[in-house]
Amino acid sequence: MPPHTSRLFIAFLMAGTCSCARLPSYPLVHAQALPLPLLRMEVVLPSAPLTRAVRVERARATGLKFDVMPESARVFVDGRAVGFARQLESLVTLAPGVHQVSVQAEGHSTWRAEVMVGDRPEPIQVTLSASP
Repeated sequence: MPPHTSRLFIAFLMAGTCSCARLPSYPLVHAQALPLPLLRMEVVLPSAPLTRAVRVERARATGLKFDVMPESARVFVDGRAVGFARQLESLVTLAPGVHQVSVQAEGHSTWRAEVMVGDRPEPIQVTLSASP
């Protein structure tokens, strides 16, 4: 079979089986006299699959929650003053890890500790004793 005839034969086969290539039906007797029609090929991709529901968790605030007596005591974390005890009713946000905490009040002994902060707020309860 000459090359152009075999291409036309393939085109006829595709026209009958593929919905994306529509060719006029030429009788095979006149195949040598007619030009080979251009084929239009399309790639049809399946529609995007439905996305699954993804659970997104909000980043939890982590740090220290202080309950200190007397309320006039000053609180320090990693050597930095974070405020007076009466002002620290909410969470002091800190990165997870080990932090040095100290609580000082005039006329009271100083409280110091290394505190491990995890992925949840860590409660700190301190009652300073009066110094002699």
